[in-house]
Amino acid sequence: MKFLHASLEELEVGTVLKPKENYEQHWEKTDFYNALERYRPEHMLSHKESVFMCHSAEDLDNCIGGEYIFEVIPDTRVEKHDLNWSSEVSCLVCDNAPEEKIKEAALNYWNGTPHYNESLWEYLTPKATITKVHLYDDYEDDFESKNIEKKKKKIKF
Repeated sequence: MKFLHASLEELEVGTVLKPKENYEQHWEKTDFYNALERYRPEHMLSHKESVFMCHSAEDLDNCIGGEYIFEVIPDTRVEKHDLNWSSEVSCLVCDNAPEEKIKEAALNYWNGTPHYNESLWEYLTPKATITKVHLYDDYEDDFESKNIEKKKKKIKF
């Protein structure tokens, strides 16, 4: 299974990605961060202790994007979470929803429950090693490339 990480900064193959030291400074004022952290089970990685990954460039683009895509090998510990629950937590907080609803959505995120609409999976790991570096705009997912080839074969001129 291929894991990808996006960055604005170009890094070399072999670089070990680690959590950003100032993660909370950038995210603690968002609607979702404090609620997710409040209901995070103790055995789960906190966001501030994690490197974030996805399986496709499209998912990376929906999560955060960047100038570069790194193919990475994660640490032995990997957690899978549906980012759409994080978005739902944010909406619930903005709408002053009952705390039990916020808690339920946050726990769905931490438990890896697929969202009822559509899933956008992010993967957390304590560290990851870069194995390949791509320019973001030049990267094509194998899946996307195969679908394009299938569509070309179906088109008859």
